[in-house]
Order: sequence, then structure tokens, then C-alpha cells
Amino acid sequence: MQRIGALQICKFFLIAITHSPIYHTDVVCISRVSIMLSELEIRKFRTFKELYVRDLSRVNLFVGRNNSGKTTILEAAEILLSTNIVSAVAGCATRRGEIYVQREKDRAGRYVDLSHLFYGHECEVGTEFQIKGVESNTKLELKCVVYPSDDTSNADKAYALFSDDDALEPRLALSIHHSRSNEPVILPISFSGAISIDFVRRQSTKLNSDEKPVSFVRTEALDSFELQEFWDSIALTEEEANIIESLRILEPMIERIAFLSSRSYYRYASSSGGIYVKLRNLESRVPLGSLGDGIRHLLTTSTAVSRSSHGFVMIDEIDTGLHHSVMSDMWRVLIATAKRLDVQLFATTHSLDCVRSLAWLSSNEPDLCEGVRLHRVDEERDRTVVYTPDEISIAAEQHVELRG
Repeated sequence: MQRIGALQICKFFLIAITHSPIYHTDVVCISRVSIMLSELEIRKFRTFKELYVRDLSRVNLFVGRNNSGKTTILEAAEILLSTNIVSAVAGCATRRGEIYVQREKDRAGRYVDLSHLFYGHECEVGTEFQIKGVESNTKLELKCVVYPSDDTSNADKAYALFSDDDALEPRLALSIHHSRSNEPVILPISFSGAISIDFVRRQSTKLNSDEKPVSFVRTEALDSFELQEFWDSIALTEEEANIIESLRILEPMIERIAFLSSRSYYRYASSSGGIYVKLRNLESRVPLGSLGDGIRHLLTTSTAVSRSSHGFVMIDEIDTGLHHSVMSDMWRVLIATAKRLDVQLFATTHSLDCVRSLAWLSSNEPDLCEGVRLHRVDEERDRTVVYTPDEISIAAEQHVELRG
């Protein structure tokens, strides 16, 4: 009887403290932290016939030879986790320049070519790819299958968005089904796998779930308009000051940053036009572009993580434009921000210096890096090779294979 009474008292005590105002914040944080992708399975998506990625953690760095599929892993995670599937699928193609171009017609850029998302670059009836994962102990599954287009009502609506070229008529249908949605999304596509960009833009289907931000930072610099959208999401918040502090890794004199451009600047894809910084002891403002590509990339990556609280960030070629001497500082800032804001980070690199800097940080600041994993992608294996923080140093010393 005394033992039962003690258990009841303990149960009562736990209920009391978890409902108290003092304890409430910690309960929420514990729940949020657990919301991460722990594993990923890819089938017939791009270069992978089959790939398993296990032991995903807070921060994940993927290395491997050229064309081994590092970026594809980031894309697969993005599609699986995104709340807007259509936009995510089309975005994977447009970022790589997979645009359908009609010969002898000035219609380039009007169609996204989805055929390259499929293993073997073929889009025909029965072609499919699957992406599976486990997020917070919940199984997720996305399946894309090409069918004959037998939904004439949907096809009729789509014809107006396609050209009069017979090769582009939406004769097929791409069915995208996610385990978090009751109904599949049906996209009208041509025999070649093309879909109208206008049709994609009109789709706003989102999954019936709590929206968690998903940001993808591509290798090429974001244009000023995209970067300003990132910045606007954190402007005048505590994170703005944190980002300024991170930029001081490269330029200690930076005090402020501002976006002052008109939209006329935005047509220059890699331009920093209209983005200015205020440097200490200098009266005139300085264009961001004058400080080099590295600081722009650091601004982009830092802002992407800061705006994605309780979400996910994918960064392709995370070391772009950075000298090896500052990479450890870059890692320290991004890892600390990801932990503080409960962000899961996926990144790729070709740089051994980038791996060595992460190894150095893991050895010297083990508490900070306990949630870091290095994944080596080998096209001859059906799963990645995973290195824990303690093993990353060994991998760096052995010159883990990064490129062919």
C-alpha cells in the first residue's frame, strides 16, 4: 500500500509541475526539439535507384564525389517535408535549369521539365518515384506516379495554359500523394514531362498539418529580391542583431544592413544591388557587393536558418565563397542558431577544409556539436556512411573522399 501511495504521489507531482506556468515553456521546447527527420529513404528519384539515409540529426553535412547525389538528398528531404508539394517539386527542377524550351519559339521558361526527377530521366505511364522518412516517430511517405490523363475536366482547364504545340498538350497526369494528405494532387503534364509554370503558380494546395518552414539555399546566389524576402522575415527582431553579429566573422566593422533597392535591380540574378551595409567609422554606406561573395553567402545562410524556427533548412555548397580560416566560425554560428531555434540543417560540401573545420569544432566544442553528423554518399552503396562527432576528426584525417 505504501508503494502504491508513493507512485500516486509521484504521478500527482509530475502532473502538477508540467501544468505550472514555470514549467510550461520547457515542455513546449522538449516537444519541439523532437520534431526532426531521423531517417530518409529514396527510390527512383533522380540519380538514386535506392538510397537509405539513417541517423539524421540536428546538423547533417553530406560529402561525396561529383554527381554522387548529395544535392538530390537535400531535394528529397525538401519535397517530403514541404507543406506546398507542387511548389517544392517544381522548385527542384527550376533551380537546376530544367526548363522545357520550344525550338524556334520565344517561349523559354514557360514550362518546367519534370522528367529529370525520375530515375533514368524518363517520364512515361507507370514511371514513379518514392520518398519516405520518419519525423518525430511519425512515418512520412510521398509517391509520384505518372498515369494516362483520364480526367478530361482537369485536362480541359489545363489546355489553356499550354501552347498549341501538340508535344506540350497535357496528355498525362502526375499523381502526387503524401501520407499527410487525404487526396492526391493531380498535375497535368505532357508526354515529355512538361508542365506549365502558370499552372504551378496557381496551385496553392497545402497539407493539412502544422506548417513548419522549409528553406532551400541553392549554390548560386539568391537575387536581391529573394534575399530581401528572407531578410524581411527577421527584420526588427532579435534575430536581426544575431545575423549582424555573424557577419562580423568576415567584416568586424559592420554595424547595420539595409535593403534600399527598387525592383529594377532584381533582374540581375546574382547582383547585390540595393543591399548596403554601415561600417563603423565610415560615414557613407557601402554596397554589400563591395565586400565580396563570401559575406553575401553568409548573410543568406544565416538568415535562412534564423527565419526557419522549428523548421528545416537545406544549404547546397555551404562553404561557398568562404576562406578556410573562417569556416569554423561559420559552423559555430549556424550550429548554435540551429540549436537555439530548433532548426534541422542539411548541407553539402566539396571542401575538405569545410570538413576539417567541422572536425576541429567537434573536438574543441563537443557539447555544441553533439547533434552533428557527417554523411558520406557513395554511388556504389545503397546507404550513406555516417560519422558521429568523434568520428568526423578521423574522417578528416583520412581525407574522406569528397570529389572524384
